[in-house]
Amino acid sequence: MYNFGVPAQLKNWIDAIARNGVTFHYTESGPKGLLADKPVYIALARGGLYRGTESDTQVPYLKAVLGFLGLKNLHFIYAEGLNMGPESVAKGFAQAEVDLAAAFA
Repeated sequence: MYNFGVPAQLKNWIDAIARNGVTFHYTESGPKGLLADKPVYIALARGGLYRGTESDTQVPYLKAVLGFLGLKNLHFIYAEGLNMGPESVAKGFAQAEVDLAAAFA
């Protein structure tokens, strides 16, 4: 997370792949994603604790963008609290392992 958003490089990649007629198209009833709904695994590394809070702007944004392209089978892997001391780092990586196990179960 960079200042409550996605890194500029990720935003740039999204802008590069979100193409009318390639990854989505417009219909009379609105836009339709053209990407086959395959699993998407998204790793989130964060200095603080934002999962499930109002301050987590990344997950809703990524769900909206990827859903717009037709990708809805999303798995989020969280490593949080990485800037809050060694104990928090250990908890953050332990949670990431739990999320990984659940995503690939």
